Amino acid sequence: MRKKLPFFQRTSLTACGAIVALWFVVTDACAQEIYFYKGRVYGSETLYNPMTLILNGSFDVLQHDNNSRDIVGYNFASNTKFLFRTLGNPVGVLSRTGWDNFFQDEIFPYRLNAKRGNWWPNYQLHLIGGGMSYVAMSEWYEQHDVPEPQLCSIATMAFYHLLNEVVELNGYQGDIQDPIADIYIFDPVGIILFSFGSVKEFFSKTMNLADWSLQPSIGLPSRTLENSGQYFSIKWKFPFSERWHLFYYFGMAGLAGVSYKDETGASISFGAGLRAKAIRRLVVDESRLAHEADLSFSAGLFYDIDNSLIASIVVKGWMKELLNINVYPGVLRIGSFSPGLWLNVLQDGGVMVGAITRWAPGVGLGKSNN
Repeated sequence: MRKKLPFFQRTSLTACGAIVALWFVVTDACAQEIYFYKGRVYGSETLYNPMTLILNGSFDVLQHDNNSRDIVGYNFASNTKFLFRTLGNPVGVLSRTGWDNFFQDEIFPYRLNAKRGNWWPNYQLHLIGGGMSYVAMSEWYEQHDVPEPQLCSIATMAFYHLLNEVVELNGYQGDIQDPIADIYIFDPVGIILFSFGSVKEFFSKTMNLADWSLQPSIGLPSRTLENSGQYFSIKWKFPFSERWHLFYYFGMAGLAGVSYKDETGASISFGAGLRAKAIRRLVVDESRLAHEADLSFSAGLFYDIDNSLIASIVVKGWMKELLNINVYPGVLRIGSFSPGLWLNVLQDGGVMVGAITRWAPGVGLGKSNN
């Protein structure tokens, strides 16, 4: 009798098989044209690489006031084991939580309910943001002469999305639907969708989709991860103007406004809206968990050149972190060296400042909002 593999090994082999299969699906559809990662040496694109993608994407939820930024003391092992147990038995989990609840909460809100809005970040961050990140990271690997850039990008995406789900669990050990929707539906569909040239063309040139993520840094002396967060921007040109665009900045916030682009390619954008101050888990019944967001007003002013963010000022409303300022590489130069700089101002008057280089996490000094 053949010996049955342990559960973790079975799940890992299944995941690896899915990655390889997805690679074969998308490789033939990949064109040579560059859409999202241009290799610019100024602004946010300077910092775009696998390390910053993982730190910003995986630890995105640390921005919430009710989450600790202390990643040193985080119980990764327990949460990883539970995540793979959930992903290894999706039918069993959804049978207990309810298939109707799954589709209503995570896929499509056919009965509108403001408190059942998990589907919204699924479309924004996993489908559109994840698909764009797959293409941009493939282009990054290709331009850095890494073999099989699409396969490497899929592996990077799988790692950071799985780690993101581990961090989001934050010790929870009950049935949960969200990782099933993210990992099995929105992430792979986003990769397949953005493997078509027409989709990449639309989001790259018509919508000017860009990654405007933050500058992740290690806080001292707190040993926390500071200034991390995955954000994207869209600028859609008004039909009646060559200069003015409809602007949308999204991630843990949704800021809408306008953007003005001059003849040099530089743009100033302003947006206002809401951001998630905290996410609370609500036990609806013994078989289902729901999430409810506490929202706060937010507004931001952004300056970019050719969609590579140069500087941003974001007011976060009444949160622990009131103000976040980022100045990306290309502004301050010391010879050939150009760091990125950032500043956080806290509700209680505390301040943390930080600096980051291209190939390593930055360092922040001051008071953490942990």
